[in-house]
Amino acid sequence: MTDTLTLHRKDLGTLEPLGRGGTAFVYGLPDLPPVRLGAGSADGLVYKEYKRKTLLKAGEALTPGLRSLVAFRQHRLPHELHARWDERIVWPLRVVVNDDGAAVGIVMPLIPYRYFQRVIRRSGPPTLVTREAEKLFGDDETMRRIGIVPIAEEIRLQLISRIVATYAMMHRQAIVIGDISGKNLVYDPVPRPVGVLVLDADSARVEGTRSAFSSQPHTPQWEPPEALAALHRFHASGGSVHPDAVTAQSKRTDVYKLGLLVVRILDHGRGRSLNRDPAAAQRVLRRRLGPDAADLLRHSLADDPDDRPTLRAWYEAFHPRDSLDDLTARPAGAAPAAARAGSSGARAPASTDGPVDGQVVGDWVFVAGSGWHRRHG
Repeated sequence: MTDTLTLHRKDLGTLEPLGRGGTAFVYGLPDLPPVRLGAGSADGLVYKEYKRKTLLKAGEALTPGLRSLVAFRQHRLPHELHARWDERIVWPLRVVVNDDGAAVGIVMPLIPYRYFQRVIRRSGPPTLVTREAEKLFGDDETMRRIGIVPIAEEIRLQLISRIVATYAMMHRQAIVIGDISGKNLVYDPVPRPVGVLVLDADSARVEGTRSAFSSQPHTPQWEPPEALAALHRFHASGGSVHPDAVTAQSKRTDVYKLGLLVVRILDHGRGRSLNRDPAAAQRVLRRRLGPDAADLLRHSLADDPDDRPTLRAWYEAFHPRDSLDDLTARPAGAAPAAARAGSSGARAPASTDGPVDGQVVGDWVFVAGSGWHRRHG
């Protein structure tokens, strides 16, 4: 039996295979209009179906954890914030359940085309991939070789400003983001304004609840000092330390990982993707925003979590004339954005001019009321 938080798998209609990731298979949903799930003018919906190993690893925490995320958007998130939230954050719209009522996946909006990039491969035709934040970490020569133009310092700062505002909005709404990394964030450097989209929000949690996946694991090379210390104790104890001591995440671990993002975006280049040294990035912040912003970065990477600043402090550094309350206003002319489904498979294009019924772009056709779908035949 389903409710307002869930959909039965058999009621999703046609499933169009789009791709697969490490944890899930991804399907387009041509028979399910976004408006039915309160997704506004999203370009379409996708179904992220977790693989068996993912379900087994998550265990009994999966169903209540996912329900809490969907319920948060439906019942706790202020209505006036929905448009901005959907524009910037991948968020589950429904939990998909099987005949037993157990979660097997989630329904989310489709990622907009602005967050994709055609990259040149050493062999074969160009490939359409998500423009993940880790592409900002590399050197300009390598980026040019794969077809990505170098990003100027000014645009990098604009992207960081957008990231800071988005994460601050999430913290203000009592969301622990958790798995922040260079792969869980995509960007569009075109200043209209620049765009960022937080991915894989099914790994986040509402404060006071447990993650849908039992714990919130850290991506390798993004672990805060306390997690690395706990991991050392875990191995030294022969595994007797509770795993949550290794993976436990909080708003303070989010701030540390934001600090790593800032370091790796501003101090980029060959071999810099694992960089944890804030010195060069601090110089950029000091020159562009002043000494307080540079100090924020240094304190964000503190070993002691209690010494780290809040995301509100970061927001105020990048938006000195604004209040965090301004984030609750719907952005002028902005429609709710689509979200990632957890796979690098190609997605439907989105039109910045507004697609019309029957519009064809490549292998996709736009159907009024239900979004973009693959053409057959």
